[in-house]
Amino acid sequence: MNSSKYVVFGVLAAILSLSSCSGTHNRCTTNCGGGGGTASLSLTLAAVPFAPPPSTSILSFVVTINSVSLTPTSGGSVVNIPLNAATYTVDLTRLQSDSSFLGQVIASLPAGTYNKVTVGVTSAAVTYCTASSGTPGCNLGSVAQFSSGASAPATSSFSLTLTSAEKAGLQVVFNIGNAVTVNPVTQVVSGLNLAAANVVTAIPLPPLASTLTTGEFDYIEDVTGRVTAATTSSVTIQTSTRGPITSVLTTSTILSPNCVITNVICSPTVGQIASIDATLNSDGTSTMLEYDPLSVASVDVIEGVVTTIPSSPTQFQIVTNDFIPATSNSHIGSGLSLGEPVQVTYAGTNPFVIDTKGLLPITSTPFNGSTSANNILPGQTVALRVTAFIPKSGTTPAAATVDFVVLRFTRVAGSVFSSSAPTFGLQSLPLFFGQTTTSVVQLSTTTTPMTYLDGYTTGSNITVGDNVAVRGLYFGVGFSPSFLAAKVRKH
Repeated sequence: MNSSKYVVFGVLAAILSLSSCSGTHNRCTTNCGGGGGTASLSLTLAAVPFAPPPSTSILSFVVTINSVSLTPTSGGSVVNIPLNAATYTVDLTRLQSDSSFLGQVIASLPAGTYNKVTVGVTSAAVTYCTASSGTPGCNLGSVAQFSSGASAPATSSFSLTLTSAEKAGLQVVFNIGNAVTVNPVTQVVSGLNLAAANVVTAIPLPPLASTLTTGEFDYIEDVTGRVTAATTSSVTIQTSTRGPITSVLTTSTILSPNCVITNVICSPTVGQIASIDATLNSDGTSTMLEYDPLSVASVDVIEGVVTTIPSSPTQFQIVTNDFIPATSNSHIGSGLSLGEPVQVTYAGTNPFVIDTKGLLPITSTPFNGSTSANNILPGQTVALRVTAFIPKSGTTPAAATVDFVVLRFTRVAGSVFSSSAPTFGLQSLPLFFGQTTTSVVQLSTTTTPMTYLDGYTTGSNITVGDNVAVRGLYFGVGFSPSFLAAKVRKH
């Protein structure tokens, strides 16, 4: 989709809380009395990648969270923060650059000082591969998974003081490098310990530097799911594994009038599949920055990162980092989990498309308009419309037949080699990208939508030697620019 299909959607803003459609998220469960008053707290989730260059190629790092709690400095019972979903599952590789809404408590958190955040993790799994330097794609047959059971990682050196009636924000951050043990020679993951030191940290919101405006805590980005409510003032997106988000439309909301997959008129309607970018505000509400409809009707969609050079014009492999089952007659059903490899057969005649979300400029590559998997590259993230699906069985991975391929947003971390806004050079990518030269990252040259920045107020602040993570359209290391960035986060 090109930027000419994006318009500003003018409506009257309404004030709706994220919690309005997410269950009892305004209820403190323990230690909720006291005469010191109460505060509000909103949580987002993010991740720190391996320090570049990484010693392995992490394709997915999935954690399932069932609780987050604060421990008062003075002792006493912990305070549980209601999550956005009872079982909250997320791929941390997406959160290297992005933030995900985790949960909140409104006007019922006892004021006071807290010195520990504890995250209840019921399971975790890292999907990785080995790769040869300078060769795109994972080595054949090398995609593997290392998993662990329940643990309760907690922050260290943390202090949060809340006053009565304060509205505060906190970003819970998982450090991938501190949790994963890798053999630097073989690139094989040999350990996963979420209870290790400094795996979880917590950072006050908003960031010290960003392109957020006053009253905004954090970006909540690329939230993809099924529309369960839509009015002239707000839209609710139900994700598959992270609960729902209700976001308010304003006069500045960018609205695409056409669906990416079917290219038909696609105003926000219940039952659609859509992706939104939004902000989490200091009052606990969410404001929608952009509405990007993918399908006019509920269909099965799998999104994942391509692992290897396609073996034929119709065959390739992805590792799943998001999915949306159809509401009825789903091929996927409950047979797919985040982090799973999927063998894909393209059995359609629909030309491949790029979901630009209005960002510019788009690099011309053989992908756009192609119908051959040979034009799909390792490291690209694609969304696929599924027409048939076979779940994994033992060591045999899942298999999907698809009839539509959409280029979507890859998450990648590296170090800045050169900088000259609106571009910068990125090096030390994971090995399976096959990088032999510096990749050029282009910031969006449009003001709506702009490239979101976390850790910078402007692209001119990006400095040689910085470690960054990028969410962007990936065109390939052989093209310039290689990435068109929707988001850049400094680490």
